[in-house]
Amino acid sequence: MLRGSPWVYRTELSTDGLEPGSVVIVKSFEGRVLGQGFLNPRSMIAVRMVTWGDKESVTGGLLRARVREALELRQRIAPGRDAYRVIYSEADRIPGLIVDKYGPMLVVEVTSLGLVPFMPAIIEELQESLHPIGIYEHGDLTAREREGLPRENRLLLGEMISPIEIHEHGVRFLVDLANGQKTGHFLDQHENRGRISGLAAGAHVFDAFCHTGGFGLTAAVSGAQSVVGIDIDSAAVSLAEANAVTNRVDDKTRFVAANAFDWLRQESDRGAQYDLGILDPPAFTKSKQSVPQAVKGYKEINLRAIKLIRPGGFLMTCSCSYHLSETDFIATVQSAAHDSHRSVRIIEIRGQGPDHPILPALPESRYLKCLVLAVG
Repeated sequence: MLRGSPWVYRTELSTDGLEPGSVVIVKSFEGRVLGQGFLNPRSMIAVRMVTWGDKESVTGGLLRARVREALELRQRIAPGRDAYRVIYSEADRIPGLIVDKYGPMLVVEVTSLGLVPFMPAIIEELQESLHPIGIYEHGDLTAREREGLPRENRLLLGEMISPIEIHEHGVRFLVDLANGQKTGHFLDQHENRGRISGLAAGAHVFDAFCHTGGFGLTAAVSGAQSVVGIDIDSAAVSLAEANAVTNRVDDKTRFVAANAFDWLRQESDRGAQYDLGILDPPAFTKSKQSVPQAVKGYKEINLRAIKLIRPGGFLMTCSCSYHLSETDFIATVQSAAHDSHRSVRIIEIRGQGPDHPILPALPESRYLKCLVLAVG
């Protein structure tokens, strides 16, 4: 924490008699004021730092100013986009707050008990700065349970528009804000979907764990000959099919509601058939203890995917599991290539988009790994 991490663990301090959700002053053992933060001794992360030193106090005015700072940054790094992450928690110095923009709608997630008293001021600033038609809270999260917050979704302001249309890389997407995964769309993959557009011309493509078709539809609109998308969520698949119709690529796309592991296994038994593949699975591990099991899962899907790619083709493979390091992810992919008797070269190592900035002092803020492989 003294090296700049905004997290103070329960084992590092004394919290006797302090109320969960309080704003507390954090001092060193010698009594030096380190800053202020949100306290919750029920969580392993007992304090989430908001300010450093003794010059600033946590107030509604301070958090409003940080909302404005976050918006100013997005105007510079995400110009012209109608969907992007407005606030990324600790990386924007508002711990426990996520705000995503989808056209005229905002979706917020609050996962810090101490932030709750300041939310009216934050909502007011969002309203005045962005003029949304509605602000919807996605609150059905296990992290809220750990914080002592209710798990509920609710409309905070204005009216609800869902699904709502957004645009990226020349593709029109309908996003289900009320029932979709996360806040409705995987905004962190925006730049990586754009990279797919440069590889797709004339290709036969598969998009495993496709959700609502983000990668596959970008490939189709960018000139792919054919696209098949696979996801176990039938509602997401239905929205992917609707998105294909909206973009007039339904004649060369097919979306399948199936277990992607099973599909990859069955399809790979038929041999190499595709020029471009995408693997964008959910996190296979959320703890250090389950990393070995996650590695088995990543190796299995990458082995099957590599077998599906014709020599000279490409595979984009992703992991959003923070606890699986980039080094270990690369080693897992190499092991999969070895066992599939194929060669791969890493063309690019990519990650989350710039609207999801990374704190060097908080490695957890960098979670997304993305490899672009040339398959031999």
